[in-house]
Amino acid sequence: MKKILLLLLLVLSVVFTNAQTAWITKKLDGKISVKFPEEPTKTTKTASESYVFKGKDSIQYSATVLDYKILANLDSATLAPLKDSQQFANQMMAGMASQKPNYTFGEAKIGKWKTYTNYTFSGVDNSTKKQLSVQMILIGSKMYALTCLVPDKIVTKNDGLFLNSAELLK
Repeated sequence: MKKILLLLLLVLSVVFTNAQTAWITKKLDGKISVKFPEEPTKTTKTASESYVFKGKDSIQYSATVLDYKILANLDSATLAPLKDSQQFANQMMAGMASQKPNYTFGEAKIGKWKTYTNYTFSGVDNSTKKQLSVQMILIGSKMYALTCLVPDKIVTKNDGLFLNSAELLK
């Protein structure tokens, strides 16, 4: 009987240790939702809204909606001929790099998310070695920037889960 009870406790501890809690779906606006490990904190500025969650493991998840119409008077018609150029992708990365001067960034890649243009790139903090992964999705005049900041020597799949969790709302 003791062996069965011990085996049952061992199995239950493994199950609970490896169980992934359900992520929370956060509607960023009427177009996109993103999943966070837990409820993020919302910050609103003139032309942007940000949602940020920092886990107990110090991994930070962030989703920001920037409206270029308000921010820079750039509407979707103005952005359309620029959005698929490497120069524009590099400018998106340079904008983020200007806010993170201690980071070294790799190449900005242009791709498609659903039918929309997206940009992906990553960077490393030169002193702390934190890894920053970024996915930006342009829909009309709005840029949806998803970032995940992972401390040095932390191995996780949650950065990919977060960056790939964006869903188009109907």
